[in-house]
Amino acid sequence: MSSNLNILKWLFALVLIFGGFTIYKIFGVLAVDLGDKEYVWLVKIISEFGLFTSVVISVGFFHHWIIATEERKETEKIFHSVLSKYIDETVINAKKRGFLGITEKELDFSEIMHGLYPGDYVYWMITFDPRYRHYCREFELAIKKGVHFRMLILKDGPTSEHHAKEIIGFGAEEFRQYNRLFLSSLEDIAGRINEKDEGTLGVFVYDYEHLPSTPLFIILRKKSKVLEVFNSFYLSEPIGRMPYLHWQSDLKNDNRYFFESEQWSMPDLFLDYFHRHWMIERHNLTMADKDKSPYNDFIYAPASARKKCIRLSGESDVLSGSESM
Repeated sequence: MSSNLNILKWLFALVLIFGGFTIYKIFGVLAVDLGDKEYVWLVKIISEFGLFTSVVISVGFFHHWIIATEERKETEKIFHSVLSKYIDETVINAKKRGFLGITEKELDFSEIMHGLYPGDYVYWMITFDPRYRHYCREFELAIKKGVHFRMLILKDGPTSEHHAKEIIGFGAEEFRQYNRLFLSSLEDIAGRINEKDEGTLGVFVYDYEHLPSTPLFIILRKKSKVLEVFNSFYLSEPIGRMPYLHWQSDLKNDNRYFFESEQWSMPDLFLDYFHRHWMIERHNLTMADKDKSPYNDFIYAPASARKKCIRLSGESDVLSGSESM
């Protein structure tokens, strides 16, 4: 449609050029033949107007095809140099490294839960937000339909108390009570997950001197081979009310050397960050098991699949070496 319209425009321009010149010639000859007639001035005006139209359209035609084309080329060079600097280094590079955008003010937890499929893995590294207690039912249903959750939850202590003091509208004791309620809800969910359910749950309750650098919600979508990450920041609002950065990349089988590759992406770095923290807690659990000492900071389900609940996505069914149970 657009190409046909352009053809009609150029045909119209050619008609004006040749039509104007034809009018100029015809009415010029007519003005000579009329001699001293009193209305000959009108004929001369029509003749001159035809010449004017023909010349103006011809100049415009020439300018568009020759001069304007060169001007456009020069303008494109200038824009290309500018855009290469800003677009390539920001938009294109951000897309290459996995950046998709920023969520609305609050992360839609329900939408994420409903968008999970059997075999997907979810890695959770978020200090507790009271909002999540409302979604325990969706959380449980996702596990029952075959989703695997691996969670790192902050333990009561100086770190959680410090974080509570930073959040507007929360006291340390109130934050502690909400945190205990959430952990109790996770224990209840674990008690209702059995061997018939396809999903699994593994939760380490950890205690660090400092808060982790970023809250993470990582989804490994097995069917579509996609790694999706939401991350935010610990500021003065509860983490559930903060906007999240949204990242996505292809799900790789081996991430050991991804950062040295030209194809590195931020989702890979987030995944590695969670993986390292998880391995620290798993090592502590392994040492406790070897010493036959109690370890109460690991919640898992189903009860008959303890080894499976410790594993991350892609790990073999048999844990070897120092991680063996």
